[in-house]
Amino acid sequence: MADQPSQPATAVTGTTAECRFRLDNDTSASLTLPDGRELGYAQWGLPTGHAVLYMHGLPGSRIEITFLNTIAMKLGARIIAIDRPGYGWSSPHPNRTILDHAKDVQYLAEQLELDSYAVLGISGGGPYVLACAYYLPTDKLKAVSIVCGLGPPDIGYSGQNWFHWLGFTVGWRYFPGLTAWYLGREPGGRLDLTDEERFKLMQQSTSKSKSDRHPKDEAFWGDVDRIRLYLRSARESFAQGTNGIAQDGHLVCTDFGFRVEDIRSDLPVQLWFGKFDSHVPPNHGKQIAARVGSNAHLRVEDETHASLVANWEEKILEDLVKAM
Repeated sequence: MADQPSQPATAVTGTTAECRFRLDNDTSASLTLPDGRELGYAQWGLPTGHAVLYMHGLPGSRIEITFLNTIAMKLGARIIAIDRPGYGWSSPHPNRTILDHAKDVQYLAEQLELDSYAVLGISGGGPYVLACAYYLPTDKLKAVSIVCGLGPPDIGYSGQNWFHWLGFTVGWRYFPGLTAWYLGREPGGRLDLTDEERFKLMQQSTSKSKSDRHPKDEAFWGDVDRIRLYLRSARESFAQGTNGIAQDGHLVCTDFGFRVEDIRSDLPVQLWFGKFDSHVPPNHGKQIAARVGSNAHLRVEDETHASLVANWEEKILEDLVKAM
């Protein structure tokens, strides 16, 4: 295991702007897996706290969860955020499955000598939380939490806005490379620009789409620090190009390779969904809960995809730590 990053630090280029969220690589490192691949990760919160393994969104990175850094210190949590293959500091893994990543997560937990841990995932990280719930050792894994996270594709995508419905029913499933390329033309993927240039483009984009957004989203997209964090994380998402993103998008909208119903019945499964979420509709939470059974605890709040995380972040982490 590498004590120091094996790659040069990814700089926040072209900006000296202050941000209340950490954007650095100081807690990032990489682990060499048995097959020679590198697995990138970063640790946030209290180094001696309760270990919480974090599954990022689609796209995303080990950096995106830094908004919980201060809260994690307060709650006594040690968040270990992991780059999936082809993202950030993690090597590509051709022909992998969703369960293959759960195996990588287990190996990392073993190398970090974690006695016990929980798993948390947001949005596109949902399928990987379910995989961890299915696969990780029963004596180590104490609880999981999925926040506005995708469930198995047979649930369907009714309730999504047209952009996401088209992406998950057609784009990621049949044309993942093209879909990832399209995302790479958005401000987050424009790594040919400085972060300040990307920031200005992002502000222009969010301003143009204001009339199409739910009022609950305004506080989130009006928060310049959250935009800067999104762009910093996106720099990691696209650092190796779009192949890892394309693979990830295809995997989460095709068969997972395991049944949610087969997740062990004594594992606390916390589910947080937004009533007004048009990215991952609350029906995904309801169907996951029905398949998990009596150990699932579902909350559907009057929130959107973005506002759920922003408005409930402390409660989400607090409940997960208590379940450990």
